[in-house]
Amino acid sequence: MRTATWMATSLLALGTTAIMGLAGCDGKISQCNRLIEEINKEQGPLKEASGSDPAALNKLADTLDGVATKVEAVELKDEKLVGFRNDYAKMAKDLASASRDTATALESNDPTKAAEAAKTMSSFGSRESDLVDNINKYCSGG
Repeated sequence: MRTATWMATSLLALGTTAIMGLAGCDGKISQCNRLIEEINKEQGPLKEASGSDPAALNKLADTLDGVATKVEAVELKDEKLVGFRNDYAKMAKDLASASRDTATALESNDPTKAAEAAKTMSSFGSRESDLVDNINKYCSGG
């Protein structure tokens, strides 16, 4: 299971939009770029931490906790961007928790719990995609 692949694909568009679509307010531009750069920077470690066995899922969870911490540390003044930052960090924490739950279910050989946990993890694709789309729209002035 490659749980972080959807994040990398969606965020490529986010960086392009930030660079090409921003021409208005300097404060907003630099804040958008800081947030986008931090999110994009974390995609490499997420790709490396992907997997479907319990050890890989626990590693992914640890990586996601780190992503949340780093994204939360991005200093922003724009209230809308602060909301996006906080939403992204919460999403990363929630996915970390779901990854740990999946690992635990797999370790306990409980197929019902494993299926439920995997379903929860798969729901993050649309959540992340919607968040990235909203950041793109806001940062490009749309």
